[in-house]
Amino acid sequence: MKTRRTLRLLSVMALGLAALISLPAQAKETLRIATLVPKKSSWGKVVRTWQKAIATKTDGNLELDVYYNGVQGMEDSMVAKMKSGQLDGGLLSSAGLSTIYRDIMVLQFPGMIRDWATLDRVRKAMDAELRQHFKAAGFTLLAWSDVGLVREFSHGFEPRRPSDIKGRHPLVWRNDPITPTLYGTIGAVVPVPLSPGEVLPALRTGKVDYLLAPAIAAEQLQWTPYLDYVTNHITTCAIGGTIVRNDRLERLPADLRQALLDLNDKMASAQADLVRKDDVASFQRLAKSTKLVTLTPAEHAEWQKVMNEALRRLTQGTFPAASVDRVKKLVSG
Repeated sequence: MKTRRTLRLLSVMALGLAALISLPAQAKETLRIATLVPKKSSWGKVVRTWQKAIATKTDGNLELDVYYNGVQGMEDSMVAKMKSGQLDGGLLSSAGLSTIYRDIMVLQFPGMIRDWATLDRVRKAMDAELRQHFKAAGFTLLAWSDVGLVREFSHGFEPRRPSDIKGRHPLVWRNDPITPTLYGTIGAVVPVPLSPGEVLPALRTGKVDYLLAPAIAAEQLQWTPYLDYVTNHITTCAIGGTIVRNDRLERLPADLRQALLDLNDKMASAQADLVRKDDVASFQRLAKSTKLVTLTPAEHAEWQKVMNEALRRLTQGTFPAASVDRVKKLVSG
């Protein structure tokens, strides 16, 4: 009797073990992420840390396949590839994000948000609604990112007043509605529309002699050898963000999706800490290796007048006045 019971028990155990063995292991998931940032830059360092953290947290079941240095094209091309399913997500600048939700650029108007504390306050107040707009467009904003404090750089002349830019050839990003309006307000300026990969050759040949950029970007993208002057005049805080397609995020197994979402805040905080510190360090180095231009209060006032006029023009059809007014109130509050 015992022998029969033992045989039955062993038989049940064997069937159970067979069932366990036959259960499929969790399939590994890979998210294809594209970005313009160089792999060895400050931004790239954070991304690599993010990759390792996700792989560790998910025991290797979720991996990020990151395409650095714009190998998937410029940001508008990246977004098009996301929409067609060729990419799952991207680390984009505000210009790239604006191809999904145009009004994100209200956070980038020159002369409105000029320090990180103000940006943090405004972005926090608008976070939920901005994320909802991306969601409605088919994307989830995983994390905000910072690019740096935007300053003036020039070659061959000292950029103190808006009138100093007349007759010059400043860089403007392709599809950027803001900076051309700023230069149009000054008048007699000949902007040069370029993509990020075209800037270095344009500086080498003298096609561009003035630009607005964070010190960290100018340094790490190797633009600074072709620039003579940098000012202490901060025009705005350049930002970006990491996005992923809604449908791709929803197709992830629940545990992997949650692991990805859980790491978002940590990634954003680490990125902000590193980039903000590195941006300060870059500016301090450039203030010694190039000619630092310290604007007078009167010169600052001249720039603010031009920026205010550009803002007025941008609210006459390009951007909704209500959105701009919202940011203004948050900045002053």
